Parts: sequence; structure tokens; C-alpha cells
Amino acid sequence: MRFKNTPRLGLLLLVFGACLPALAQKPEFHGAGWMQFGRIENSWAVTNSPNDYDENWIGNYGGLLSSSFRVDENWEAGLGAGSLLVHLARGNRNEANIWYPFWVGFLNEARFTWANTGYAENGGFRLTVGTQPYDYNRDAKNLGVYLLRGYVYPGTVVSGFADLFAVPASRSGLLGRIHLPGLLNGLTNDFMANVETDDKPFYDISVADVVDFRLHSSLELGAGVNFYRLFAAEKNATSPGKDCTGRGPDGNTGPGGIQDSPCFIQVPNAAGGLDTITGSLSGTKLMGRFRIDPKVWFGSPEVFGADEMVLYGEAAVLGVKDYPIFYDDILRRIPVMLGFNVPTAKVLNLSLEVEYYASKNSSDNLPAQNGSWLPAALGGPSTGRDDWKWSVNASKVVLGNIFVGAQVANDHLRLGGTHNTATGQEALRTLSDYYWVVKTAYFF
Repeated sequence: MRFKNTPRLGLLLLVFGACLPALAQKPEFHGAGWMQFGRIENSWAVTNSPNDYDENWIGNYGGLLSSSFRVDENWEAGLGAGSLLVHLARGNRNEANIWYPFWVGFLNEARFTWANTGYAENGGFRLTVGTQPYDYNRDAKNLGVYLLRGYVYPGTVVSGFADLFAVPASRSGLLGRIHLPGLLNGLTNDFMANVETDDKPFYDISVADVVDFRLHSSLELGAGVNFYRLFAAEKNATSPGKDCTGRGPDGNTGPGGIQDSPCFIQVPNAAGGLDTITGSLSGTKLMGRFRIDPKVWFGSPEVFGADEMVLYGEAAVLGVKDYPIFYDDILRRIPVMLGFNVPTAKVLNLSLEVEYYASKNSSDNLPAQNGSWLPAALGGPSTGRDDWKWSVNASKVVLGNIFVGAQVANDHLRLGGTHNTATGQEALRTLSDYYWVVKTAYFF
């Protein structure tokens, strides 16, 4: 949640920070500071393109500080904020050494939480009001977490190694968690409402529900639904309809009778005319995931770390509603991720992840620029797009508080733009494209 997009939160933070110390007992403080740098070895646009990222360095640096306050046996509050310095690789060969650094302030959490006494041990209900980090897939290192990241239409998929310590998968405006004991011990249900402050249009409200069930110590299943932008702050921005004034790059009618417009498409009908199809950035996401830990079957040998040998996966439906031309096949709206934590006898944490996503549309994140529910490449698939992504992630915590990690990946890295406004275009679109990055952090 960036401060520049939430001016009223500034006042809320001042009131929040002024009142809590008087009420709180034994505040606890947590924080982290990190630096990250790497290089793009091969990128998609390598010939006559202003977005040629080959051999461009990338990096970010930041820190955050948060505190939690126990008000009484039921109430707790938390407050945290941080800042991130980002270098956007410009990509132009003539300006490859010119970076545009900018600072981004973000609100990590500002919440009040109520939980019944003995919640963790005995089950019960917990309610959080405010903003806080939330991530339902603890195993995912880079790919996945589809339910809470990216747009429904046009089916944008997001990756996130760069978000470690800084930006979680989602920030809930309201989060209610039910933990059931007894026969259903291990089942949790999270109901949340999210206020959109990262992706335009801002302040739409999404409502989601996530269920996790630990059937056995070796098997965990999860499922979820997200009614994305269910309540629009401004209807015409979320669902622009056919009265919008914006038009496409040339204002002409494209292939198949599709009008080159960012707001609607026109398709031929049986009468020889054109039917106007309007859509929306809102839609419904579905998610299913699993986690298998085979070590339990062999008595959990101590030579292996807690997460080693774990196989995990996730799939999602990005929009259950069909639209002509671009969203006419639901199977092409289902990204699938599979990951495996390689056994290393506790030497380090090593994970391999692959993703298959057969969308025929561009995965560029262009709604942030023009508010369109249509894909970036009208009239056909995006140029040079491949269906596979991969990521190799290695990390180690040393001396209890120092994190050291590295990643080599062909994922959904997005760079470029002007000053602090990214283009939203993916830099890696073929199987030969990849980058590497290393990160070190101190946390407490």
C-alpha cells in the first residue's frame, strides 16, 4: 500500500500511533533491512527495440519496521511501515547506464485484531480490521499465489521474489479466520475483504475466501474463491462500457471486425452487422492447491530440514465468465504451478518451480495504464510469448537473523517505464530469456 495512493491513511497512522502506546503493554518490534541486485542476461526485445534489457543491472534496497501491541487478553494491534528504493532498468541501448531510482513508501500493517483466548491451541475465531500481510501459500517462492495477485481480465499473472520482506501477496482490509478443533482440527477458513490500492482503478473492494485443510501430517489441501473488484469505487472505471472516449492506437477496426478500442470489442453477427461486447476488470477467480511432505512416511529423518522434499502445487481459474475472441476457452485461463523443495540435508533451502499458462493473450499488465479489461495485443496473441516459466531459488538463514538468497528465473518480471511509472510489459517472453538476482537481509 503506497502512501501516495492513500492520503487519508497518513492521518489514520498519526492517530493510531499516538493512541496505542498509552493502551499497550509490552510492545514487540520486528523489522528487516535488505539489498538486492542482479542482471538480466537475455530478454525478449533484443532487436530494434527501446525495451532491450540484455545485460542490464537491476536492484532494490529497503527496510521496514513494525510493532505489535497486546492491549488485553483478546485485543492486539499492529503498526508497520517501510520504504523501498527501486532502480528501473530503462532498457534502451543508448541509455542502458541511466537508471531512474525512486523511493516508494508502503504501509506494511495497521490493524486491530481480536481473538478468543487460547485461539491457536483450542480453535475459535479471530478478526482483524485494518491492513495486514496475508499469504495463503507459504511454500511458493516466486510463482503461484494466483488468487490474490494480478488482474482477472486480462489474465495477468505475477511473480514475486523481489517482494520478499517488502510486499506480501495481499493486504487485507478485513480478515476473519476460523480455526476448528476436534475432528476438524487443522481446518482453517479465512474470509477477507481487500481494498485495492496497488493496481488501477484504485479503491475497488474484492471479497475472497480461502480454506485450508490438513488431512494428514503429510498432506495439506487448500481452495479459494476471489470475487475480484466485486464493489467498484467508480463503475465507469472498472467497467467502462461502450461509452468510453478512449480508442486504440490507430482508432480503426482490427482483424475479425474487432474495433481497436481499449473499452469494448465489436464482432460480426448473423444479420451482417456488428455486436458490441463490453466487459469489466471485475471477475471471479478460483484456486486449488496441495502440499505433500513424504518425509512423514519414513519417520521424518532428522537429516532433512522441515520443508525439504516437499512437493507443492497450485492452479487457478482467472475468470469463470467467457467473452468472445479473447476469453472463449476457460482452459487457457488456468495457470498451473508445481514446486519441489530439493533435499540438501539442511545445507540450504533449494526450490525448483515451473509454471504452465496457455493464455493466447498478452500477459502485459496494461490495465494499470488504460483501464482496459482487454488484453494488450488486440486481434491476436502477444508476439513471442511462451507458455512455460521456471524459477530456481536458493536461500539460507545464518547466525539466526541474516538471510542470504539467490534466484535464477524466467518469470513474469516487469520493468521499464518513465520515472516511477512502469510500462507493465513483461521482459521475458521466450524460453531463452532469464535473469539472476541475489539478496541479503537482516531481520529481527
